[in-house]
Amino acid sequence: MLSFRWYVISGIGFLLFLFLQVFPNSDQISSSGGNGVLERDAARQQALGYAAEKWGIRPDETSRIVVTHLSDSDTVGYLSKERLSKAYDKTWDAKFPTDVYEVELRPAGSDERLTLALHMQSGQLVSWDRVSGNRASLGLSKRQEEQLAATVPAGREQTAAALAWVGQAGYDEAEWEPTGDATPDGAVVLQSRKSELGEARLQLTVKPGERLTYRYVLPASYTDYMAGQEKIAGKLSIFGFVLPMITLFVLAVIYAATYSGWSSFRRGIFLSSAFFLLYAGFTFNLKAGIRAQMGAETGDGAVMTLLIVNLFIYAAMALLTYFSAVGGDGLWRSMGYSLWPRWRDPGFGASVLRSAGQGYVLAMILLGAQSIILVVLQALLGSFYSSDASQSMYNMAYPWLLPLLGWCAGISEELQSRLFSIGLFRRWFVGGARRILRRDPSRRSAATLTLIAMVPASAIWAFGHVGYAVYPVYTRLIELTLMGLLFGWFMLRFGLLAVLFAHVVLDSTLMGVQMLSDGLSSDNWGGVFSFIMPAAVGIIVWWLRRRFPGRGAAGAKLA
Repeated sequence: MLSFRWYVISGIGFLLFLFLQVFPNSDQISSSGGNGVLERDAARQQALGYAAEKWGIRPDETSRIVVTHLSDSDTVGYLSKERLSKAYDKTWDAKFPTDVYEVELRPAGSDERLTLALHMQSGQLVSWDRVSGNRASLGLSKRQEEQLAATVPAGREQTAAALAWVGQAGYDEAEWEPTGDATPDGAVVLQSRKSELGEARLQLTVKPGERLTYRYVLPASYTDYMAGQEKIAGKLSIFGFVLPMITLFVLAVIYAATYSGWSSFRRGIFLSSAFFLLYAGFTFNLKAGIRAQMGAETGDGAVMTLLIVNLFIYAAMALLTYFSAVGGDGLWRSMGYSLWPRWRDPGFGASVLRSAGQGYVLAMILLGAQSIILVVLQALLGSFYSSDASQSMYNMAYPWLLPLLGWCAGISEELQSRLFSIGLFRRWFVGGARRILRRDPSRRSAATLTLIAMVPASAIWAFGHVGYAVYPVYTRLIELTLMGLLFGWFMLRFGLLAVLFAHVVLDSTLMGVQMLSDGLSSDNWGGVFSFIMPAAVGIIVWWLRRRFPGRGAAGAKLA
């Protein structure tokens, strides 16, 4: 049972989370996506209306319609880094948003493509691009054409026509000046005379009657910095996470076989299978997000190919999770620790229910600790955030399924990074000390070695998150290494199930806040469900254990 002190600390952690993470972002949420965001179907209908009104393309003449949420992650990161988000919201967001619904329409019987970008809240048409067969044959995306713009000079008549057409499109001609550049297909590049976003500049790419798109041109110092960060993140991911995890996979198989006498090969079957099924289902739910990652113009075949590749990756991760469960359970039991109860154990249902309650208390402590760590890192390192449309709520077919991802992370990471990895390093360190001393280390020495064993396990786990849109890339490395130490301590103090529930509750809370603030009315109930889901799972397992107390073999799989 938890003492009253734990509840007090948990309450303080929850308040820190609210005041350091939730409330400071409430104005940003409200102004940049938290109120009245269009549903994907509404964006689709809005785009069809614009296509019929402006280009005479009726809905029944359209053979393909693809809606994708796109985010200019570079610009979002720059605004965050330079603390310019409020200035952007006030001046630029209404007509030149960094986040849009991009709707691609293809008329039936034609190789033409019409791409419309809609403001995610107002539904206003903010850019469009009508691609003919001749231009499509060039094989260039909009971004590639914009990058090549400087290689093609713009003629005087082209520029005059573009400026006049900008005025007809509802913009003030006086606010734009020609850059002297054009794209390969003859679109003129104009630049805003305003300078309210630091060193960033806003440009329009204009071809009368065919194209009006915009982009933010960021300073070279920032783009070079971000390119360097991406290179560092790639190396850290490979050498700090991928290669160590491959090694741990091999070791998990070896230790699962070596310590099978202390455990059972039925351990973890249910959890690893649940991980794979939930992750696979969630990946298909995020099909539009994969398209955003690959490029909105990507065909269905390429998207499906990547989905299938991901399924093989998840299958490998599920196998690692399974062997980590068997090997980790055997390791800890051989060292005298019983961290993971079995279904057939007396009081298993009550243990799960108690662990669920402990998980909520521990999760609030973890959220408070995370909030403090992030605030300190922001002050010391100047940490900032970008965006990632591939994981966007707006690219999910069913956003309310997002909380299931918390179970994927909780199951895999607690079995791999806590149960097995900490047990493995502890076995090595304590065993090494025993060989050196030729006796068992003292209780204090063993505790110290256990703490040390948590460091490499937590670091490997943290290296797996450096690819997230948080910069500098070592921000998450520091944050999650420290958080990993807390998770490890909680596992030893309360057991695996408590820390698994704590992980799920932490993720579910963050996801619930995200769902309640994403502006999609359909997500409100999903946000509430996200908060209560871990408790519901605990109650269901408790009920099943009471209902089927004698199903030992089946129950072992559940455990």
